[in-house]
Amino acid sequence: MTGWRPQPPPPPGWHRFTLVHAPVGDWPEFDDPRYAPIKADPPTGCTVEEIDGRFALRCERPGARLLDAVAGLCGEVRARYGLFLSDLGIEKVGEWSADGPDGWGAEIVGQLLLMAAERGPKVGYGPGDLVGFLQAAAGEG
Repeated sequence: MTGWRPQPPPPPGWHRFTLVHAPVGDWPEFDDPRYAPIKADPPTGCTVEEIDGRFALRCERPGARLLDAVAGLCGEVRARYGLFLSDLGIEKVGEWSADGPDGWGAEIVGQLLLMAAERGPKVGYGPGDLVGFLQAAAGEG
């Protein structure tokens, strides 16, 4: 009997992650027609999945760091398909792991940044405002 074995890590400069379409205040089902184009032609390195009834992409993509890979894919999906994938599937954003720029902690940071990028404009804060806030709060502004 062969047991389950985790996948080996991706090659250097590549990252595995899952992005979910979970817009605030909207609960589109996986079979929503707006997903037809991306289901028919998903981005390179990604496969379409249904996660808890929602549309998701499970991806292995290049990037200097995890957040570079995530940001690049988010921009591509928004430009090609008009979707803002704002969820990395992190349910407990209060958890923490200081395991470097490509680990679990980086996924949590990515989740929080995606949430801010989606929600900020809904209350009047654009991307520049958010960057300025981060720089000032971190003492770099």
